[in-house]
Amino acid sequence: MKAFLQEVSQNPLHQYLWLRSLSYLEYIGYRKMVKTLGSELNSQSYQHLNDEIHHSYMLKEIAEKLRPEERVDFSEHLVQLAENYFQNIDQATENWLIEKLGEKNPFLCYLLVSYLIEKRAMQLYPQYLAIANTKSLKYILQKILKDEKEHLDYLEEVLKDNPVLSYFKDSSTWDFEEECFQKYLKDW
Repeated sequence: MKAFLQEVSQNPLHQYLWLRSLSYLEYIGYRKMVKTLGSELNSQSYQHLNDEIHHSYMLKEIAEKLRPEERVDFSEHLVQLAENYFQNIDQATENWLIEKLGEKNPFLCYLLVSYLIEKRAMQLYPQYLAIANTKSLKYILQKILKDEKEHLDYLEEVLKDNPVLSYFKDSSTWDFEEECFQKYLKDW
């Protein structure tokens, strides 16, 4: 991941597309939350929703600010890669839950997928921050990191008394997420 991020940060066009990709991933997270939670919102859910859409907005804004002069659009290929990454993790987690519980549990699936994604964010964003090449990008990445840490802490608190989490931490779903993320980077 570090080599990928270094390569991206050295090419203005790639950095623009990478920031747009991150923005879209944050948007997908927001969209999944809205779909799953429906009207079951507490103050933490509202804050998390607000943070996710704000992250998406900030990343898109900094992408546009750093956009190279050559005109390029955010491609359907990159949109589909992001969609596939999320959907594959979501499906694997849902299948794992059905195997363990014998039935679908959309809310628990949402919590576990969010947990996986927040753990990934806590690997990705610090590495990107370490090589970020502008003050404004560093500021945004620091803000996102702070929020993602809070989200992860909240999810761990919610899941701590649920025995499914301890089984989940030992499951092959973690390896599958890693495979999905590596495929995402490779195909990017």
